Amino acid sequence: METKIAVIVPVYNAGKFLSKSLDSLLNQSFKDIKVICINDASLDNCGEILSDYAKKDSRIVVITHESNKGAGVSRNAGLDYIYANLPDVEYISLIDADDRLELNAYEISYNEAKKCNADILNFNFLPSTYWQYKTEATSDPIDYDNNCIEAIFDHKEFYTFVVCWSKLYSKELLRNVRFSGNEFYEDGLFAYKVLPRAKKMRVIPDTLYEYNIENPESVCGKISHDDRLKTIFKIIKETFADWGKLGILEKYKYQYIQHILLYASLVCPDVLEGNYIKELNDSFGLSILDEETMNNVPEETQEHIKKMTKKN
Repeated sequence: METKIAVIVPVYNAGKFLSKSLDSLLNQSFKDIKVICINDASLDNCGEILSDYAKKDSRIVVITHESNKGAGVSRNAGLDYIYANLPDVEYISLIDADDRLELNAYEISYNEAKKCNADILNFNFLPSTYWQYKTEATSDPIDYDNNCIEAIFDHKEFYTFVVCWSKLYSKELLRNVRFSGNEFYEDGLFAYKVLPRAKKMRVIPDTLYEYNIENPESVCGKISHDDRLKTIFKIIKETFADWGKLGILEKYKYQYIQHILLYASLVCPDVLEGNYIKELNDSFGLSILDEETMNNVPEETQEHIKKMTKKN
């Protein structure tokens, strides 16, 4: 059996949910998969669960970290394993260890991706995260050709386009792209790297992924709003540097300002009001309060900027 889809699952203290997550993968109607699980030095029973599953199903591969390195580094280990060991793989999927897929998720998404030779096949997910937020980004299939980054600007419900787990990625697309070591929003920075490099993305309305917000051991849920905002500033700077190299920064910089400040208002609202003029100017590489900047962003973004540059 050839491996057409390789699934990367970073695992850390998800013992309460891991079996259901693995069952949703191994019981897929699409069988030609390999599941690479990276046990990131879990302190609970994840190691035992993974060992038991690997003995029962040869499609499970377990990589073990001796020390905790984070989800991004763990996903990178999975990517490195795929390129070194799985030459037949066509698409890559990134799943969290406490989440679940619909049992026909890979059958639907693989077939749709093959129809149009998509670099990315994007589907909807449930439920909302952090806030009361609509996660069904589209009710109709949409194709993006050589403008995939615009998906995050076209939809107010942008979150499905920046998370890494609501997608199939072509193997070739990710060959030279890796995650950062950030503990927060590492998949967002990954999306800002991947989307501009993709030639074709198909967005389908099917809701195929269940995101779990009940895991008390979730690293993301434990990060303070202050640290979230600091990470967002770092991500802005890295994204603008990358987009400058790709030659797309001038085209998209104002749309990105609108997008990332909306995101900040959703995930760290408690610390948004303050004097962040220096951080904003340094991150974006421009004067955030200049007339040109303010005239090129909508009123909602102007209000975010005013709140974030308020003198204490």
